[in-house]
Amino acid sequence: MSGEAPAEQSGGSRLLFVDWARSAAYVLMVVAHVAPGDGPARILLVSEFLTAPLFALLVGVGAQLSWSASGQHGWRYVLREVIRAALVIGLGLLLAQSAASVLIVLVHLGVLMLLCLPLVRLHMTALAAFAALALLLAVGVPGLYRGLTGGHGVTTVATEAEEFVTALGLIGGIGGYRMTGLLLCAVLGMLAIRALQSAKAAWWRGALVSAGAFGVMLALLVAPNLLGLYEVHAYDGTPSEQIGVASGALGVLLAMWALERSPLGRALPSSVAQLLAAPGQAALTLYALQILVLHVYQVNNPLVRDDHWWMLALLIVLGVGFAVVWQAVLESLARRIPSARRWGRGPLEGLIRGVQDLLVPRPAEAPSFAGGPPTPPHRTGAR
Repeated sequence: MSGEAPAEQSGGSRLLFVDWARSAAYVLMVVAHVAPGDGPARILLVSEFLTAPLFALLVGVGAQLSWSASGQHGWRYVLREVIRAALVIGLGLLLAQSAASVLIVLVHLGVLMLLCLPLVRLHMTALAAFAALALLLAVGVPGLYRGLTGGHGVTTVATEAEEFVTALGLIGGIGGYRMTGLLLCAVLGMLAIRALQSAKAAWWRGALVSAGAFGVMLALLVAPNLLGLYEVHAYDGTPSEQIGVASGALGVLLAMWALERSPLGRALPSSVAQLLAAPGQAALTLYALQILVLHVYQVNNPLVRDDHWWMLALLIVLGVGFAVVWQAVLESLARRIPSARRWGRGPLEGLIRGVQDLLVPRPAEAPSFAGGPPTPPHRTGAR
């Protein structure tokens, strides 16, 4: 669900810190959906703010890596990415019919994948300029919408301007998932992965930048509430919320980059590193699996909320366990049946790759890196 680079190619390796960030997004998502409380010091409340922005940032990361690693930048590449996005949107529409008490984000992420297609081609300066425009839209569109509707979603302008107000609402004026805010996160992801792929800085410098990003998030999301300056709520679309969540999502990615390169990250056994990466590699499958579990629970318990600590533990253990077992089985199977490699990350990931190959076959199976060049010491086989 993050629009990552093709990941089922022979001889490929993945960027572990990106998969770790996707795994973190999965855990945050489960916490946001089913945790019955905010935890000690309300620490779990961060999941309400960061989950969707982090997935959006990873869409940008994945789109940039896909462009860099695919080696196919013509119509064939575009069609394959459009197919991926269309399938994600279709899955989102299907899951939206479930009884799960979850606001499905896949349709928005699929649209975001399409928006990223032309942006990955921009030079660094042009992309940075577009990031400034995205920031202006993320902050300005919700404010303009509130001004035109009196803050109540009811237009106060003339009838001929109602279509304009409706359009503002659709692109980011209102709603839990605002395309303008998600676009800002995606562009930040593109800029970040470009910088990180060429970065030679020590890991602790990345940790300091990550801490700075988290500091901005705390200053914009937490401090105003604690100091009584003004209220900030998840999904409220205020400048503090839009900038704060984007900064927090960036902080997660940078923290994972620093962790992978730190002495602790380098000391991790490869099996542990892969265990941490497995949920991120199967993020789309685990998203759908989570909705399926919540749907079945809600159908059988229509008058009972699904917010339980045991449900939180179940979804995390089930998600991680499913990803690890699936990938281990497929890795073994791929040694005997090479075509099984495309299914290595997860069932839905393999299905999307299969549809892409069926409708727009690759001209040749040239080796490529699924998520960028290999980053020692941990290497994971193509999945």
